[in-house]
Amino acid sequence: MEFDTVLEAKDFWKSYGGMMGFDVRQLYANKCKLDNSVSSFRLVCAKEGQRRPDKRDHLTKQPRAETRTSCQVRMSLKFARDIKKYVICDLELNHNHILQISETSHMMPSQRKISEVQALQIDLADEADIRPKETHELTNLQAGGKDVLGYTKQDQKNYLRSKRKRDLAYGEAGSLLKYFHRQLLDNPSFQYAIQLDNEEKITNIFWADARMVIDYAIFGDVITFDTTYCTNKENRPLGVFCGFNHHREIVIFGAALLYDESKESFIWLFESFLEAHMQKKPKTIFTDQDPAMASALVEKMPETYHGLCVWHIMQNAIRHLGNKLKDGSFILRDFKACIYNSEDQFQFQETWDALLQRYKVEDNSWLKSIYKVKEKWAHCYMKKVYTIGMRSTQLSESFNSDLKDFMRSNLDIIHFLKQFELAVGGKRYKELQAEYNARQKLPRLKMIHSPLLKHAAQVYTPNAFDLFQNEFDWSSAAYIISRIENNQMSEYQVAIFDKDGEYTVSGNVKDMIISCSCGMFETMGGIFEITGFLCCHCLKVLNVWDVKQIPAQYIMKRWTREAREMIVHDSDGKVVQSDTRADATARYKNICFKAIKLAARSSDFEVTSNFVEQVIEETYKKVDSFCRHNQNDNVSNILNAKEIVNSCSDGDALERLLENVKGLKKKEGRQGRKRLKSWVEKQSNKRMASTNGVKLQHQI
Repeated sequence: MEFDTVLEAKDFWKSYGGMMGFDVRQLYANKCKLDNSVSSFRLVCAKEGQRRPDKRDHLTKQPRAETRTSCQVRMSLKFARDIKKYVICDLELNHNHILQISETSHMMPSQRKISEVQALQIDLADEADIRPKETHELTNLQAGGKDVLGYTKQDQKNYLRSKRKRDLAYGEAGSLLKYFHRQLLDNPSFQYAIQLDNEEKITNIFWADARMVIDYAIFGDVITFDTTYCTNKENRPLGVFCGFNHHREIVIFGAALLYDESKESFIWLFESFLEAHMQKKPKTIFTDQDPAMASALVEKMPETYHGLCVWHIMQNAIRHLGNKLKDGSFILRDFKACIYNSEDQFQFQETWDALLQRYKVEDNSWLKSIYKVKEKWAHCYMKKVYTIGMRSTQLSESFNSDLKDFMRSNLDIIHFLKQFELAVGGKRYKELQAEYNARQKLPRLKMIHSPLLKHAAQVYTPNAFDLFQNEFDWSSAAYIISRIENNQMSEYQVAIFDKDGEYTVSGNVKDMIISCSCGMFETMGGIFEITGFLCCHCLKVLNVWDVKQIPAQYIMKRWTREAREMIVHDSDGKVVQSDTRADATARYKNICFKAIKLAARSSDFEVTSNFVEQVIEETYKKVDSFCRHNQNDNVSNILNAKEIVNSCSDGDALERLLENVKGLKKKEGRQGRKRLKSWVEKQSNKRMASTNGVKLQHQI
């Protein structure tokens, strides 16, 4: 027999071994000194020779079983220069051991290999956090059985282990920088920042992709920020900036892995956040009661209103006022009334003093501390604050809860970042679902003949329209107590039927200017938005004026269907694109669809299948040659990207940064420690345990 190449001979020997039932390997290969080509080589049975003695045998309690039997089966080949082919010069086919049967031949190492397509499937499943066992079972079903799959479950585990080692080849810090650098090459608008300590170790990390930059430019007027634990093996707190989009769905503006929750870390984080978003500050930010965070916000965002999460305040009230909850006490109800039910500061003070006296808590230290920051949580102090209806960090809490479905406390830094991408992608897909429903389903109007409601349904997204329609519904219960009308400015006293309180609505019908003392959407010499919707009191007056459409100046674009019709530029004046490979992705999907259709049609016959495989191989060679030829030009254009790295200048190369960074700074103490539970959570767990115990007794 003759072979054109070494690979062709190896493939034949491997195929022959699989058919006969013996494993194969190469014993040696001799190379010519002139041109370094293979002059001769020998292929043998895998059981050829004897295993070398292990120096550790006397220490090994259970050594591996012997597999070699000095089998003499071999095929030796040498290169014939006259015909320029490899010819067989020595052949032995008699084994001295039993052979594998056809049902077990696929288990031999030489017959096992993970193809490129299978490797891609394994990688995708790993990124989706699908367990290797489930992945292996799925690929078995797709291939038609384990005997035709081509690899075992252990091969898959070994592949994943090797892949993770390659991902962390430069260490966690180096791999982190490599990951960010790849993101930057994919999209120059990707933003990230790292902070190094005096030992040149990474302490704090911040990043925001191009979509986050666009989202913040459109919806970054009111944001929330909160931290969570148990998402990575370093037990670093993960901080996420969140907000509302025009569908009132969660949108992410940036994320950070912090070394600690000190004031210095938060100052650096807020600096990096503003730098990534071109120094645009939010109008309002909601956080928990962390004093270090509050101090950092005062220093870096003095113009931004800092509100406290009322949900966290109520949880802390349960914790600090728990001893007053005995004997049917209503202290929590009255405390909640202080938060929400006071219409003005005078009424709030009366309610607060009554609470202290009724329950004799004048000396409670927590109530004293929370009273000092009443402007950050009491409704009467926040009536003129731009909140778009947000009063807590529940957006961040909700995202953190969903994030736990993707995260584990033992994830390395690269795996963590990929899982974070999946979590963010899930939220973005929810926005697409909301957009589909907004275009597919017609809003349900409570008053089908109202021109103003029809106009609102056309302008607002469905969720925003529901909020507006609720105000419109309340306007039907509103009535005018008194009115003063003139050409300059008219004034109306408006009340709601069966509800306490009167509100003053001022406006000019000629200039279409209107404002209300409730402050939901106030305009006096300029626009000052609170929620972004006209209140029921203003809608009542508009009805008196016979206005049948919402005035244009009172339609906030962030709640409209066209909210995303905005071009965002980066600090260099370039347009920020959320997906620079959108066209390539569309082409990929189109080719995949056609390729699958072709494979399904051609696999019915061997002739058509062989023809398609031949065409694919030839096409791949041509495409690969074209891509290699054009790759250099493409890379030179991409490398103009700008990196935001605090520890080095924009002109420094990635390699220099890798040399300077010594690694991730490790936190002292036991790693992977779970978050300490609050008193409220402990009480809840006790109640659940006692309830389960009672149920068990009933069952017994």
